[in-house]
Amino acid sequence: MEMDKIQWETKLDDLLCEIVASKEAYEKLATTEELPGRKHFFKEQALQRMEFETILSEEILVVKEGGMLKRRTPDTCVFDNVVATVTSRRLTAIEVDRLILQKEQDLIKKYQEVLEYPYIPDATDALLQSQAEDMNDVAQKLKLDLNLEENNF
Repeated sequence: MEMDKIQWETKLDDLLCEIVASKEAYEKLATTEELPGRKHFFKEQALQRMEFETILSEEILVVKEGGMLKRRTPDTCVFDNVVATVTSRRLTAIEVDRLILQKEQDLIKKYQEVLEYPYIPDATDALLQSQAEDMNDVAQKLKLDLNLEENNF
């Protein structure tokens, strides 16, 4: 079934909520004492997501021709509970990498859902494709690092 413009705009709003949730998770992970070797990565991702949030917010306002941006609700996003999982379970670096990789892949799928809309404006398509590619690069790097860690290279 083909989605209509209202459904697509809702998915676009939901995507913004996902970006905000991932930014918040990375910000919190950057301040935890667990996995000090990953702090730089977490900070880097938080900054990237902050940039994505700003750009996507502006694009949504253009696409919707003004209006309000949807605010995220807790416990509904891909990255919700990541911090709690990392801190409460005392995960190893490999387990954290697996968790983050899975969440990144889930978030990329959210982008793909939004990109399925057949009437997406060219500028929005380019913006979303670029952000999804940046996240895919992160996921690929995580896969490589995880493979190296698991094989003790």
